Amino acid sequence: MTEISLIVVAFKTITLALGSLITYFAAKAARRTGARGLTYLAVGFGVVTFGSLLAGVADQVLLVGGELALIVENALTAVGFAVVTYSLYVTRDAA
Repeated sequence: MTEISLIVVAFKTITLALGSLITYFAAKAARRTGARGLTYLAVGFGVVTFGSLLAGVADQVLLVGGELALIVENALTAVGFAVVTYSLYVTRDAA
């Protein structure tokens, strides 16, 4: 494993930890308040976090190639951010 690979793994680990925390806190707030927007927020950040995890596993464990891993990660990031955007729209309408 090269020095760059170690740095990428370290950043992926940090991203996974922080993304998981954000997802957990958003889901906890959604359960506590019953706010639909917070549920979508948790799902959106969960998808973004899962995309990062899946890309890391695909690249480092499954050895599918960096290009495919990058495509998967970016696709799931786009979907996740679309859900986050929708969560903010739903929350705006509820206010």
